[in-house]
Formats: sequence, C-alpha cells, structure tokens
Amino acid sequence: MSAKFPSHVTGLAGGVLLLALGAPVLAQISWSEKLSGQDASTTGEQQTQVDEIDRDEIQRSQAEAWGLTDQEWSRYQKLKDRPRGTWSPDLDPITMLGIEARSEAERRHYAELLVEQQRKRVERELAFQKAYDDAWQRLYPDESRVNFFALGRSPSAQSLLSTDTAGPSRYNVVVALEDCSRCDTEVQRLLDQGALMDIWVVDSDGDDDAIRQWATEVGIPADRVRQGQVTLNHGGQLSVSEDALPRIMPRG
Repeated sequence: MSAKFPSHVTGLAGGVLLLALGAPVLAQISWSEKLSGQDASTTGEQQTQVDEIDRDEIQRSQAEAWGLTDQEWSRYQKLKDRPRGTWSPDLDPITMLGIEARSEAERRHYAELLVEQQRKRVERELAFQKAYDDAWQRLYPDESRVNFFALGRSPSAQSLLSTDTAGPSRYNVVVALEDCSRCDTEVQRLLDQGALMDIWVVDSDGDDDAIRQWATEVGIPADRVRQGQVTLNHGGQLSVSEDALPRIMPRG
C-alpha cells in the first residue's frame, strides 16, 4: 500500500521540485545573456579600434599629401578649432600653420614649403593646359579655342574678377620679363581689379633684382608684396612656351 502525503506536503514538495528543476534553466539563461553581452562589448571595442586605425591612416595620408608630419597635421587640426579656424576657415594647412607659426624659423619653413607646393601645382596645371591646347588643335583645328582654365585675356577672366562677391580672387600668373607687353598689361589689369597674385617669371634666371625692377616698372605696389597680396617667384623650371604667355590660372 503506497503512502500518501498530505496535500500541503505534496504541494510544497512539488514547488521545491519545480524550483530545483527550473534553477539550472534560469542559470543557463543568465549565463547566456552574460556571454552575449560580453560578445557585444568585445565587438564594439574591436570596431572602435578599427575606426581609430582608419582615421589615423586617413590623417597620415592627408599629412603626407601636404608634406607635413603627423605632429604638424595634429597641430593644424587643433588650430581649426581655435579662433583662426573661425576667422579663416578655408585656409590650406600650410598657410594656417605658417600664419600661426611659433617662431621665425617655423614661419620660414612653412613659407618655403608652400612655395614648393605651389610651384608643383603650377607645373601640373600648365602641363594639362598644354595637353588641352594640343587636343583642341587636333580635334577642332579650324575653330577658335575655348580656354580651359588659363584665362588669359578672355572675357571670362574679366567676368570672374568683377562678379566675385566673396572677396578678391587669387591667381597664379606666369609671365616673362622680356618682349611680353601682354604680360605687363594683364598684370596691371589684375592689379586694378584688386586680384591677389602669385607671379611666376620664366626668364628671370634666378635674378631677384631683375624681378624687382620689372615689378617697379609694371607698377606693383611694394606694400602689396610685403602684405603677401602679390608674390614674386622665379619660374624658370616651368614648362611653358613664352609665346603662350601670359598664363593666368585661378587658384582653387
């Protein structure tokens, strides 16, 4: 004859049994959730590390493109968050670092670096302009050429200068000292328009005095040169025919 437990004992035992059976299940769910949370945390940390590596690589690539070190690029980024970044938000990295230089040696370093950058830029633009001119001559020899970005004396140059509402434009201007009255006329016109210029002289032979004398004769104000509104540069290494001068290219 089987023993019968009182109903209140049976219920209690059943409850204990259910709790005992359920305990491992609850423990398993809790442990699974914990593992899941750890996995998510680990994935998030790994993604953050990947993002940081990508960002560092991008910044290093940008710094190299401007000829700057990682430290110089980092200082440029900080300067953008300071008053200079508000006053001059569109400055290129080298110019911003040069303006905010902490010593005369640093200022000179950035000035020379910018000259080299601009010289390379002018060379590339002139090379492409020549390729463009040659292509036009091959494809449409009987039609008047439409200038690409070497504006010269075209009406588009006048239009760009006179309708610029954001302030004076800046141009790379390639000229010759000898036998180029067109060069003198164009420089004078740009001066009258208030344009900012980086002038490159292809036949100066490294003679600073020859450039200074030419600038005086053309009427370039010395104070505009001192203020950096107009710069005078030797351009003997530029690949451009003197017959195609002057070359006037807006700086982007």
